[in-house]
Amino acid sequence: MRKRKYPLSIHITSLFLILTTLVGAVLIAISYRHAQELLAGSAKELSEENSRQLESTFQLNTGPILTTLDFMALSEVVERNKKPHKEVRFLTSLNLIFNRSPGLVALYYGNEKGELALFRPLRTNAERERFGAPAKATLMINQTYISGANVFYFLDGSYKVLDSHKTNDNEFDPRVRPWFKNADNDGEVRLTEPYFFYFLQTNGVTFSRRSADGKSVVGADFTLNSLSEQIAQLGYSDASKLVLFDNQFNVLAHYQGGLKLSDDQQENRTQIENSIFAKVLGRVSSQILYEKATENHVDWSITLTPVSLNKHTRILLAEATPQDDLLANLLSMRDKQLKVAFTLMVMSFLIVWVVAKRLANPLQNLMHQTDSIARFDFKKTRYSKSVIKEVANLTTSIELMEHTLHDLLRLLHETASNQDFSVLAKTITHQSFLVTRAETIVLYSKDSTQGDYEVSANHAIIPFKIDINEFLQSTAWIQQELAKGEVLHFNRNDNTVANYRETLYNSDFYLFPLINRSNELVGILLLGYERAITQEQSDKHAFLKELLSFAELAKENIDRVRQQKEMLNAFVELIASAIDTKSPYTGSHCQRVPKLSKLLTQAACKDQQYFATFAMSDTEWEALHLASWLHDCGKVTTPEYVIDKATKLETIYDRIHEVRMRFELIKAQAEIDYLKQVNSGGDSEQLKQALINKHQQLNEDFAFVAHCNIGGEFMDDESLERIKAISQYQWKRTIDDQLGVSWVEKQRAGERAELPVMEPILSDKAVHEVPWPQNVNPKDVWQEKFVLQPGKLKYNRGEVYNLSIRRGTLNDEERFVINDHIIQTITMLNRLPYPDHLKNVPEIAGGHHERIDGLGYPRGLYEEDLSIPARIMAIADVFEALTSSDRPYKKAKNLSESLDIMTSMATSGHIDPKLYLLFLENKIDKQYATLFLTKDQICEINRDEHIRKVKTFLKSRF
Repeated sequence: MRKRKYPLSIHITSLFLILTTLVGAVLIAISYRHAQELLAGSAKELSEENSRQLESTFQLNTGPILTTLDFMALSEVVERNKKPHKEVRFLTSLNLIFNRSPGLVALYYGNEKGELALFRPLRTNAERERFGAPAKATLMINQTYISGANVFYFLDGSYKVLDSHKTNDNEFDPRVRPWFKNADNDGEVRLTEPYFFYFLQTNGVTFSRRSADGKSVVGADFTLNSLSEQIAQLGYSDASKLVLFDNQFNVLAHYQGGLKLSDDQQENRTQIENSIFAKVLGRVSSQILYEKATENHVDWSITLTPVSLNKHTRILLAEATPQDDLLANLLSMRDKQLKVAFTLMVMSFLIVWVVAKRLANPLQNLMHQTDSIARFDFKKTRYSKSVIKEVANLTTSIELMEHTLHDLLRLLHETASNQDFSVLAKTITHQSFLVTRAETIVLYSKDSTQGDYEVSANHAIIPFKIDINEFLQSTAWIQQELAKGEVLHFNRNDNTVANYRETLYNSDFYLFPLINRSNELVGILLLGYERAITQEQSDKHAFLKELLSFAELAKENIDRVRQQKEMLNAFVELIASAIDTKSPYTGSHCQRVPKLSKLLTQAACKDQQYFATFAMSDTEWEALHLASWLHDCGKVTTPEYVIDKATKLETIYDRIHEVRMRFELIKAQAEIDYLKQVNSGGDSEQLKQALINKHQQLNEDFAFVAHCNIGGEFMDDESLERIKAISQYQWKRTIDDQLGVSWVEKQRAGERAELPVMEPILSDKAVHEVPWPQNVNPKDVWQEKFVLQPGKLKYNRGEVYNLSIRRGTLNDEERFVINDHIIQTITMLNRLPYPDHLKNVPEIAGGHHERIDGLGYPRGLYEEDLSIPARIMAIADVFEALTSSDRPYKKAKNLSESLDIMTSMATSGHIDPKLYLLFLENKIDKQYATLFLTKDQICEINRDEHIRKVKTFLKSRF
């Protein structure tokens, strides 16, 4: 990634900004850290204060209740278990406490006998209706007995009994209740855990203590409504959420908690688990717990605080408050500080910017003047001077640098752009003249075969007449010093050149070595001057030496690329020749197709009617050359006996000889049978004639089989039926046919037959069926879709199956193996790592069996899908195949026969008619015939008639 550059003023101001920002960030971070600590402390202090308020509220509201319980514990009514509805003073005291304590919902006492007396105020009509009390009743007394008696008294404000009734359905036993069990004889009031009052549909607690005599327990039910109302006033902000829990984390009350409470505590707990209070749920501690949480992108501070109702009982207060609310004052102060700091920073930034700008102005001016260097646009301009010493020195250095780079890059560009050494040599001498203005410049390069130096380029006003090879050999140290990379200087008066003064017209000459990467001396550049050089010219020699180092690399790269191309072409031609040599019947095919392709491509490039926009660059010619030589490289995978299959029964050898021996065996068996019958007294004449007839029939049948084996004519249905009939002849085999064969053939042959066995003279056996390797069909591993369809078997060598081939000598399996060579060609060529200009080699080489109507193979491409070179290859391949004289399954066709077939193909969608028309018009067939065809193949053709047919077809298409 390119690093961006910025002005000096920006660097100075940025440094100031970074430092001030860093200091500010550290201070803000410390402030933020302190704020977080304050946040936790504030939340805990707030929760602790709320806890104290709740405890105070509870104690304030329950103080009268405790006094009442003490009063009841010492009352004679409780000790003697008097009839409470008649004790007016007692009832008056109770009613007074009911009026003063709205949260007190019931007072009662029970004794060891299981008797209970309960006093409940009736404050509302709903309560009267719930207990079936009269309209004016203000107090209900309920007495229960262990015997089952359940007595109700309803009293008015004057404590007169308005109504009473008695039932025997009591099942309540106060002695088993927690408030009764918890009351000890120590005289202290104890408190139960909060629980849900069913009749009142609210949460509350029960106070209880023992009576003075210890035989009874007095109690009071107190609702927590006062605490529920109190928590609504405890929130730190309007957004605060509060929840009261008992020790089992059952919800007692909440404020803005977003809960819908019911008498089902499990449902309530599920709501809490899905709320912001989930982090403190189930955690019990005597200390305040503090947690953080985020809900709806708002950060919350959550506390869980124990609230002691007395020393035996406590509840839990959970409070959630937005952190921004807790830190509102601190954030406000922070914002003010940030505004002030930002204002001061902006002011300081502007001051620093102005100062830095003034300091950077001289450099800014220099930057604009040297802008051409950044764009590599060297103009040799004169730079303005500066009064700043460092800037003035820098300006002088940059000026010299630009002038030098101007000369160097111009020369390097001309040197490196050459890909032909002869052009490179001329460029080197010309550039050397421009740099040094020497009168004699000669470039010598070493001949790789002889080892002598030859003149590659001569740019001389004053000629150099000395033979450089003779001069180097005359003084051995010269070549040794040059090989070390030294530049040698010779003066006319030196002893070294004493023998050459008569032919030396320069006062001084210099030898510059050209050394390759292997430190070998591969060339010499000679500079000759008419007179002694100036200091400026001497300085240019160092510059020239650097330039020559690039020239050395350029020369080596040119030589290496040329050698690699020559090697690649030779290797490709070697492969093609090897493929041709592999089969004596396809010799020179891979060598002739490139010639045909080149001739037709040249014609297409010159055509201005059908291919006016078609042209071939040097790299495209290189791609066509490689593709045409490698178009059949896939045949290296095709077995020779399939390519060379001349008869239907031929594999590695022609199996017609096996069939002949079976016929001979049947004939011999017939003769043996004849002799046996004669020896048994049969009619010798009649038997002799039968033998002759049978032999004649067998000879005729074998002759027919042998004729079918040639595959020269189309097999009709009658011939196929005769082959099947002949195949029914049987011969006796008495030797195991699996002896001496490979384990692979044994595996295909299956189980051995019991010997002796009668076998058909022609058969399709299991051993004849050769499966695909590892039973993997080729189409299952193809990387792309091809239209060729391989059969279930790789080979089927059945005798009847092969003799039944209707045309030619190849069966379907062998024809696929033959056609598969183009898929193998594509697969092999696609694996090569081509440079960009050779990316089309697989497409050109792999398309010569396609048809322009889409009925070709292997991809079934149409004309528009095929490049022009690929269509040219198809025509070249067809014409070479038609005129070839080395095919086993056909005789070579002459020019007339070949063009008749190709004209038919051009007008039937097989080959490109436009390219074929160029083929005819440019007489490419004649050029090819002169080079490769025999005299008897060259004949007169009606070229005009072929051209007319193709043009007529072209007109019908458009």
